Amino acid sequence: EGGMEGTLTIVEAGAGASAEEEPAEEAAAGGEAAGAGEAVTIEAQDPFAWSVYELEVAPGQVIQATNVGFLEHNFAVEEWGIEEDLPPGEPVDITVPEDAAVGDTFVYFCSVPGHREGGMEGTLTIVEAGAAAPAEESDEAEAEASPETAPEEAGAADDAAPADGGGESIVLEANDPFAWSISEIEASPGQVIQATNAGFLEHNFTVDELGIAEDLPPGEPVEITIPDDAAAGDTFEFYCSVPGHREGGMVGNLTII
Repeated sequence: EGGMEGTLTIVEAGAGASAEEEPAEEAAAGGEAAGAGEAVTIEAQDPFAWSVYELEVAPGQVIQATNVGFLEHNFAVEEWGIEEDLPPGEPVDITVPEDAAVGDTFVYFCSVPGHREGGMEGTLTIVEAGAAAPAEESDEAEAEASPETAPEEAGAADDAAPADGGGESIVLEANDPFAWSISEIEASPGQVIQATNAGFLEHNFTVDELGIAEDLPPGEPVEITIPDDAAAGDTFEFYCSVPGHREGGMVGNLTII
């Protein structure tokens, strides 16, 4: 659904580039498989998309994966024992095993909770050198999972009205990719905040000064009680501490009344 899936194909290594062969940077652009020694490029995009969903590579060839967002991502292939973290903005070289057999197909994915389920999964196929077709970048990934999604979602949270204090539970939702349903809460000492993860990504509710750090399993309301000794007039930040979520706008103000 999120579009973060694709296909990776393994190709046999060639004997070397001819005088008419394209430069590596041109042949590998956009995830195109090339001859031996030429890197195949792929991008991990926020919130959960790959730039390409089908890859064709040769044994020993390098896949250069780059996290172009700021959420946590990785590149995993279970059969090869590969699970490479992708720090934002830092290209990571991943080498296809030399014993990968032509014709074999594998699934590559991001193992961060919720990302594979969101569609961050593709297919990698081993083919002979020169037989691979260029991998095309998905329009769906650009339209639905571009880094611009984060500011839009965060902005929606900023426009939310404050929650009223009192004896009733305050309802709060964590929304994918990184937004709260409301960004300002007023609560009394002893009052309950009922927080629900309305998406399927990993989220939590954290207030450092109050010693609160509650995981929010998808679809399960979690009751968080304001400490009885919280002083009226104090204001604290509540946020999600999952890497990249606070930076994406998943932060708000909690005022004690």
